[in-house]
Amino acid sequence: MREKEKTTSILFVRHGQADFPQDRLYCDEREDPPLTAEGLLQAQRAAALLEGQSIDAIYSSPMQRTRTTAEQIAARCGAQVIFDPKLKERPFGIWDGLYFDAIARDYPEQFQAWKKDPVSFVPEGGEPIHAHMERVKMAIRQIVENHRGRRIAVVSHVGPIRMCLTDALEMPLTSYRRLTIDYASVTRVDYGSKQNNLVYMNISGKV
Repeated sequence: MREKEKTTSILFVRHGQADFPQDRLYCDEREDPPLTAEGLLQAQRAAALLEGQSIDAIYSSPMQRTRTTAEQIAARCGAQVIFDPKLKERPFGIWDGLYFDAIARDYPEQFQAWKKDPVSFVPEGGEPIHAHMERVKMAIRQIVENHRGRRIAVVSHVGPIRMCLTDALEMPLTSYRRLTIDYASVTRVDYGSKQNNLVYMNISGKV
């Protein structure tokens, strides 16, 4: 009988709701908002979902919203938190920190170009999405290499998680916005030597 391939399970967790306007782009180089009270509850619910799953390690973006979420998971699961800046959100250059209506008003042509083609368009000083993809791919590749056959939690942001899923499932990059990743949701991908399998996606729970 053929032995089943041993896979490495990555549990992607988006941070809880942060104290930041939802109609504004983050600017992680200048701001580091904490979780809201609801966001902390969301993080605790995510931690409850992962409790008892024999998590080998927790990797997290170093931002306060992801760090706090990761610490809630660590308190339940007992695993060490390792911070990796490659798991940070994508910077948007001169648009960082701006409200979407201000971008549409002050950069009308660029805003329309971004809406029409979010993969190819890059705001001045921003990170191209292909570079963003390569950055998070490198982080996941190293995590899998360091923990083969184990179960790992990766606490990050909506953009990086979408990039990881797009890559793992060999989806066209143009489809990344079709992936719904809610606050403090858990998505599991099993990484194998020949293929990767999506086990579940965008799961959330209550304590």
